[in-house]
Amino acid sequence: MQLLTHLAVVRFTGRDVRLFLQGQLSNDLQLLTPTHALLASCNSPQGRVQAILTLIERANEIAAVLPATLIDATIARLRKYVLRSKVVIEDARLQLQPFAATRADLEAQQLPVPPAAGAHHEQNGASVLRWCDPVERFLVLTASAAIESVTERQTQRVSADETWLLADIRAGLPQVLPATHEAFVAQMLNLDALNGISFSKGCYTGQEIIARTHYRGAVKRRLFRLRAAASPPTAGTRIFANGVHAGDVVMSAATDAGCELLAVLQLAQLDHSMELESAPGIALVRLELPYGVPRND
Repeated sequence: MQLLTHLAVVRFTGRDVRLFLQGQLSNDLQLLTPTHALLASCNSPQGRVQAILTLIERANEIAAVLPATLIDATIARLRKYVLRSKVVIEDARLQLQPFAATRADLEAQQLPVPPAAGAHHEQNGASVLRWCDPVERFLVLTASAAIESVTERQTQRVSADETWLLADIRAGLPQVLPATHEAFVAQMLNLDALNGISFSKGCYTGQEIIARTHYRGAVKRRLFRLRAAASPPTAGTRIFANGVHAGDVVMSAATDAGCELLAVLQLAQLDHSMELESAPGIALVRLELPYGVPRND
């Protein structure tokens, strides 16, 4: 197993934790069970995505996996809404670390192998989640001391992060980063196509804008996967079509031929040639996603 340094964990405990998260996140907490994870976004009152969370129900707590660069801002934002709720929100980086694992890794560590995408099992304090991906891969949350021989491959942890990011890109699984914090409404990131939004759960922070966007069919930008024979651009890099700002990079990763990326693009510009602001003259090529993207809601 290999440590993933780009991810981190927030822990939620307390009597009111489900009710609190139900009022703060885009998905329905009734769908979260000990055996199945839940994708959701945390949004501003204006409906802009502040973080994308993968929620896991563990013994006496809910854990949320998100980019390590957003953990402090997300904790601070959610704590503002606790008020009198019986909820404790904590940075769990010292107690639960994320590891990328293969089936062989799990078998070697005598950990359970979840049978389907999104399935979760907890064993002796360790969580094993089969990532929501057409390709079989697993995320393990545990204390590093519980992983045998993990230090043998610590020199590979940067490549482990890159490998994980590239797999997320190919699965069309977006993440918000500091450069794109509050840049997009949830549907622009395809969270509706990824079952990360409930339109029947009732009110939550940002719900009015997200619901209005859905019911009025007002999504003019969507997430797409692309490649370029160029270095990976940073999140927030602009994309141009015939000199017009046509979109923004969400995340990217290096490949042998250059890079692959996820970007939010204007639907009206999809049929035009596009290029990165950071690599003018190098064409972006649109690639398939493993799920459908609505062109008109």
